[in-house]
Amino acid sequence: MIDLLQLVFAGLAQGAVYGLVALGFVAIFSVREIVNLVQGEYAALAGLTAISAVGAGLPLLVAILVAIPVTIGIAVLLERLTIAPVKKMTPLTSIILTLGVSTAVKALMLLIWGPEAKGLPTFPGSDIVLGGVSIRSQELWVLGVAAVVAYGVIWFYEHTVRGKSLRACAEQPVAARLVGISPRTATVVAFAVAGLVGGVAGVVGSPIYLSSWTSGLTLGLKGFVAATLGGLTSLRVAMLGGLGLGILENLVAGYLSSGYRDAVAFVVLVLVLLFKPHGLAGKSSGVRV
Repeated sequence: MIDLLQLVFAGLAQGAVYGLVALGFVAIFSVREIVNLVQGEYAALAGLTAISAVGAGLPLLVAILVAIPVTIGIAVLLERLTIAPVKKMTPLTSIILTLGVSTAVKALMLLIWGPEAKGLPTFPGSDIVLGGVSIRSQELWVLGVAAVVAYGVIWFYEHTVRGKSLRACAEQPVAARLVGISPRTATVVAFAVAGLVGGVAGVVGSPIYLSSWTSGLTLGLKGFVAATLGGLTSLRVAMLGGLGLGILENLVAGYLSSGYRDAVAFVVLVLVLLFKPHGLAGKSSGVRV
């Protein structure tokens, strides 16, 4: 039982990172129906930027406060340079376009930071043992920060006039324009939110899972799978999907083999596409995920 609880808690922490990345996918898709495959790179970029800032002598907190705004700025800049010029954007077009951008960002990170994986120093705190289960302080930080950020994003999109107006751009674009909601501004805000959650995922996860030029690929895949559980439209299901995916991966790695860990996401994705193409929330977004 202790082994099971150990695996579940470790999976929750890892799944919280997946969930944050998943929120970024939903934050954009629910506004413009754009599948942004650069989402995982935001996390890698934020982690590497913070590591460089710490290496330059900045305190950890300051480095994080530098890395996240930089990531948000790059997310918005990439949107302005690659998404905004396209007059007719479809989900398929967005996949092809953002895949190319993701590849370019990976190459740039490789040139700047090299191939070695690096990690931020652990956040302040002490590891604890609860009921025989060893809990790392960084895992508590991951869960706590993820809970606060996820709640903030969900509250913004579901309970504020500004957030609801963003989602209106995807559901009723013509009506949104008629009442003065600018799809261009809505897209910029959505990408800023995606950069924020991706950046947070990157910095809180870096001390445990490390950051490298390739880490965005894995995080992007896992985050996308979690997002598809909510049909790319439900923030709540996406976050819960990330947590569930993290737990499932750890259980498979613990009881079967660590070599099967990454296969879990592919299996889940195939099952969702076959049996629940609009996600577990059951709400159609007009396209199959």
